[in-house]
Amino acid sequence: MERFNLHYSGKNIPIPSPKEYTKTLLEKVESVIKRMRWKAFFFLNRDSDTDQSSDEGSDIPDENYGLKSKRSPPPVDEMAAFEHDLLKMVEDLEFRPVNNEFQTKLAKDTKLINSSDSVFVNADKTRNMYKMNTTDYNKLLTENISHKYKKADRNTVTEINDEFNVIIDELNIRNRIDETSERPAFVTLKDHKEGFETNVKCRLINPTKPEIGHVSKKMLDRINNEIRRQLPVNQWTSTSTVLKWFDDLPNKQNLSFLVFDVVDFYPSISEELLTRCLSWAERFVAITAAERRSIMHARRSLLFDVEGNAWEKKGTTKQFDVPMGAFDGAEVCELVGLYLLNIINDKLELDSVGIYRDDGLAVIRGRSGRRADRLRKELTRIFQSCGLRITVQTNVKMVDFLDVTLNLTTGKHYPYRKPNDEIVYVHRQSNHPPAVLKNLPAAIGKRISELSSTEDIFDQAAPAYAEALKTSGYVETIHYETQEETPPQDQTTKKRRKRHRRTVWFNPPYSENVKTNVGSLFLRLMRRHFPRGNKLNKLFNKNNLKVSYSAMKNMSNIIKSHNTRVTKSPHGQPQAAACNCRNKDTCPLRGECMASAIVYKVTVTPTAGEPVSYVGLAGGPFKTRYNNHNKSFRHERYEKETELSKHVWGLKKRGVEYSMEWEIIARSNTHKRRSGQCNLCLEEKIAIINKDKKINKRTELISTCRHGRIKKPADRTR
Repeated sequence: MERFNLHYSGKNIPIPSPKEYTKTLLEKVESVIKRMRWKAFFFLNRDSDTDQSSDEGSDIPDENYGLKSKRSPPPVDEMAAFEHDLLKMVEDLEFRPVNNEFQTKLAKDTKLINSSDSVFVNADKTRNMYKMNTTDYNKLLTENISHKYKKADRNTVTEINDEFNVIIDELNIRNRIDETSERPAFVTLKDHKEGFETNVKCRLINPTKPEIGHVSKKMLDRINNEIRRQLPVNQWTSTSTVLKWFDDLPNKQNLSFLVFDVVDFYPSISEELLTRCLSWAERFVAITAAERRSIMHARRSLLFDVEGNAWEKKGTTKQFDVPMGAFDGAEVCELVGLYLLNIINDKLELDSVGIYRDDGLAVIRGRSGRRADRLRKELTRIFQSCGLRITVQTNVKMVDFLDVTLNLTTGKHYPYRKPNDEIVYVHRQSNHPPAVLKNLPAAIGKRISELSSTEDIFDQAAPAYAEALKTSGYVETIHYETQEETPPQDQTTKKRRKRHRRTVWFNPPYSENVKTNVGSLFLRLMRRHFPRGNKLNKLFNKNNLKVSYSAMKNMSNIIKSHNTRVTKSPHGQPQAAACNCRNKDTCPLRGECMASAIVYKVTVTPTAGEPVSYVGLAGGPFKTRYNNHNKSFRHERYEKETELSKHVWGLKKRGVEYSMEWEIIARSNTHKRRSGQCNLCLEEKIAIINKDKKINKRTELISTCRHGRIKKPADRTR
């Protein structure tokens, strides 16, 4: 293991390849077309009996839990020309070279990382990174997994999936939610611990998150918000809410802090504690049986190693766990926090107390050691009764809380950074959207101003941040911004009604090497195809169809992708493609007909006329797909099965002889991307938009990914 540091922020974005940019842009174009189609479909059919509760156009978000429909929207004739031109824009993208010193360094580091067989492991609480060979890393990972987890039976996975199917059918969201992706666990290194060189300590991270957590998050948000509305408790959600609480404390000089921290809060939440919290919450808000089942099912968490083996936490029933990073993990902690705050307020005589996740802060009047010690013991007992451990400090006048230092003696607050924490920002030449880079210095200045109670405190803290900006290539300086209070509303002045617009956003990726002005061209196409007087102009105009650039992969994402690739077990890798043809000389793919997860191209060459090509994909063995194609060529009743079969039957009916040549043009996998598309489907679409003469239809570019689609339990046995 050796130290490997980038010496710049992992959020810096390198220039992507034209193919990777086109692939990402195609995802965004497909996404906006689908959303526009749904909006137009329900607008044009608003007087029909269409069931809006089951599709994208529904106005009942509570029933959808914020989940988007996985269905492909029906084509809208009025949008056909717009879609054609938008996809033509993707086909005709122009690129340009970008040469600057920082991007050259990023490109060099990216090449170095991707060409290495080592794993690059992040430190837990510092910016350090360590380079390890794959064998040592996998051994370290296995040791950490087996310490807290035990092997789970595959029947357990099936049981969890069956329960998941029952719940999503009960909530009517089968067409809106994906199956849980089995992502391998990884570790970060605790190099801040003493004796790290001789005794390596790790934090085990489980990235496999139950998808039902999206639904549970919405349910818990509703529950928590209603409890906060009815209970006078301080549950902080950000530093600004902590500062408001601190500023409102009267006679700060007469107060002292009582600081407590919950040890291993997330993993220490038990099934019994969460059940108790939900029963208590029912005093304030109604919780249905379906909501309870969804919240508890989201706790059934498994961990997967690099070989795809399932592990469950030791000492738990029904795989109960609240992993850090779960979709609803923060909301579960907030519910438990509200329950604890209610008990603390009832049993302890504190002047004021509040909690942010696992960090708590209270103030007591005076500095009596005996009283403070009694409060410490009572507070510890309260948490112990819930199966939680805490560390407590009493009679403290100054405390570091989140990213701010609070001082009761002076009544002031200051920006806080952890010891040895290096300030690093994205470089001025990073491949971020220009608006992000332009606004960064002002945003930093505003943040430091919020954390500083006076301009003098800001002036003392600012040089370190200004130097970090200068190191990252910025020439702008940061300035103190006065925190102005919101003036009281004049009750006699009538409030101006704000019109709520349902805006559709197009979020194309930004990249400096793209010559085509994608955002401007999109808006130009909108004005051309939906002018005033067009029946869809009410939906698609400059007020409710807008553009905002997104970002490409940063260096941290590139390292994660590399680590996932090199740590994959050989057992999880696809085996070398074989051929099961009786006559190997007639194999359509020259000995690779059993290859899977491929994009293929077939070139049809007639004896009279120009050759054309067709692009398809095979998630499973290609031979199965090939046999289906041959079936459609032999039997006329399957003529319209694919564009290829239509073309072949057209040649047959005209009596034209032809020959076919099959080839693999891309290999990928069906792993889901953030957009919900899989890599294999995108590879096929990229191949379709290439400029060769193809018989594929453009509508294939707006098709829904079929891989990873949830099947009903009955379908699994077919």
